[in-house]
Amino acid sequence: MRTSPVNLPTQFGFIPSGLAWLALIMSLTVGTSVAAIVMGERVGIPVLPVYWEYVASVFRLAPLIIIAIAIGIVTTLALRRELRPIAAIKLMARTRFHNREEFAATVGPVLLMPLLLGAFGTLKQILPLYRPFQWDDTFAGFARYIFFGHRGWEVTHAIFGSAEATLVLDRIYTAWVPLMFAAVLLYALFAPPALRARFFLSLTLGFILIGVVSAFAFSSAGPCYARLIGSASAPAYDGLMARLNAINAAGYHLQALDWQRQLWVAHENRDYGFAMGISAMPSMHNAVSFLYVLCAWHARPWVRMSAIAFAVAILVGSVHLGWHYLADGLVAWGMMALIWTGAGVMLRAQLPWPARRETTRAFQLA
Repeated sequence: MRTSPVNLPTQFGFIPSGLAWLALIMSLTVGTSVAAIVMGERVGIPVLPVYWEYVASVFRLAPLIIIAIAIGIVTTLALRRELRPIAAIKLMARTRFHNREEFAATVGPVLLMPLLLGAFGTLKQILPLYRPFQWDDTFAGFARYIFFGHRGWEVTHAIFGSAEATLVLDRIYTAWVPLMFAAVLLYALFAPPALRARFFLSLTLGFILIGVVSAFAFSSAGPCYARLIGSASAPAYDGLMARLNAINAAGYHLQALDWQRQLWVAHENRDYGFAMGISAMPSMHNAVSFLYVLCAWHARPWVRMSAIAFAVAILVGSVHLGWHYLADGLVAWGMMALIWTGAGVMLRAQLPWPARRETTRAFQLA
């Protein structure tokens, strides 16, 4: 009989049993938010309006995501031919909110994630003021060691070079944002307790260690901005941007090009707001996509394969559309794997020793 991972002993006196991970997420979110405000004020940026604009924008998107999930639940019940769908929904709700601890574990991460994203988004925008882009040339040459002298984009465009394939990759890449918001709600509402804790702990640490700390350490703009920042490797990416602009001019509207122009204009004008900011290494798009793979590794085959396909599409798209160097995505994958492993160790360490081995697989989605 497997010991439930819900009963994790607390290391914080005022936190109910099993919510030490939530207390850690809360502490990290508050700390990152304070850092964003302090660092912004030091360079003369009114961070609080930017921070709250980011948070408010995320919350404004929530109703659409909730509606989409509700449609998904109803569709699932219909496909299962559930005879009593209302009773089934009530049972799911009771299971998720049957006590205060479970209520906090479900609702807490959903409320904290917009605050974390606000801090991350704010810090990403002020990054160049502290660390000018200087690592692009270093990461630009990485793919040539893998692909026998060829750039990553040359390989992806040789395989997915058609306008139609490029458009598909563009739309998948754009879907990353609403899918992440949906994932936050899905894991909060439906994931087993241990997997829920590990997902949100990994997501929080990922945004801080990968999206902030590492981004500051390896400040880079990405291939689409190589020419604009005067990178020595810029000529190697002129062909990529010419291809993308030609596809766009042929009537295939690439949203990546719109966003790239908008981000650069905001960067030049020091116009700070929701979803702004330029940072290439490491790639949070790739880090979060790989987190889905780790979460789904022990899930049903179709779930696992869907997660892998999405992560690969994001990796290919990040290079194909000029957002990232190949190194940005691979480093993000490696860092997220380490964070995922560390989060599992941290959560299991809170259990009494006899229960640790029994709960090992509980930290995966069975």
